[in-house]
Amino acid sequence: MKPLEYVENAIVQLEKHLKLPITIVDHDGWFSNRQKKRIFNEIRKSHRKLPLCNMVFCSACRANCRYKLNALCMTEPYPHYTVCWQNLGQIAVPLRHNNIHYGILYAGLFRNTVNPPDGMKEALCCAYKALPLYNEERIAEFMRVLDMFARGLIDYLCEENILDLNYDARFRKLIEYLENNYHQNISLDDIAGLLDLSPAYASSFIKQISGSNFSQLLRSIRIEHAKEMLTLSGKNLREIARRCGFSSEFHLSKVFKQQSGESPSEFRKRKKTDNRLVLS
Repeated sequence: MKPLEYVENAIVQLEKHLKLPITIVDHDGWFSNRQKKRIFNEIRKSHRKLPLCNMVFCSACRANCRYKLNALCMTEPYPHYTVCWQNLGQIAVPLRHNNIHYGILYAGLFRNTVNPPDGMKEALCCAYKALPLYNEERIAEFMRVLDMFARGLIDYLCEENILDLNYDARFRKLIEYLENNYHQNISLDDIAGLLDLSPAYASSFIKQISGSNFSQLLRSIRIEHAKEMLTLSGKNLREIARRCGFSSEFHLSKVFKQQSGESPSEFRKRKKTDNRLVLS
């Protein structure tokens, strides 16, 4: 079986196992025009294969699923349960490698209310009622499985050289540098020197390829390492802040809350609860 056939077969088997339709939407052409070939076929790339989505599909759908959600996943790189403008819910899982966002794996189609929204046409009402109803616990289970699958999928595409990363040579160099030095004071001038670019062009380059400015990218890497320490160690917040490059525990708490929506203590408590549930 050829690598791309293997990928499609794996997705089909996952769909059958979870009983959820899966769509792959790329960011900025990573899975098509940048590769000089199409990794995923037209059916896999479009929500229009879903009957209800096909009935209502328009430019607002494209704006939500291709642009708005890709922008969100570039800054918040974890699975989301999203609700579109038609009140339809989906699971959106970022496809990332070396801190670069390539696209989104969408799974499922759920109704968020027992009854259809007011004003929905009769044909749409019937299709809406046929969808599974949102269930928080079940969605959380799906997210864990889909997150692991998405990580494995993007790693496989890279290992088999299906996803061409040559374009990212300078960005990978940047990420490796930040991953090794995130705990230190790093300036945009340092990065410009590393990449042999002017500070202005280095800033533009980082924004273009990552969707974030330099400061946002560095903070995101620091927060990811802080999350790892909160999950796997018993270190106090002051020590974690020092090791992750934050000026103080208060600075860490502020940035952490802004990026994750919860405080470091809330995150650590939730992770401990999740681990107990997995082990029980």
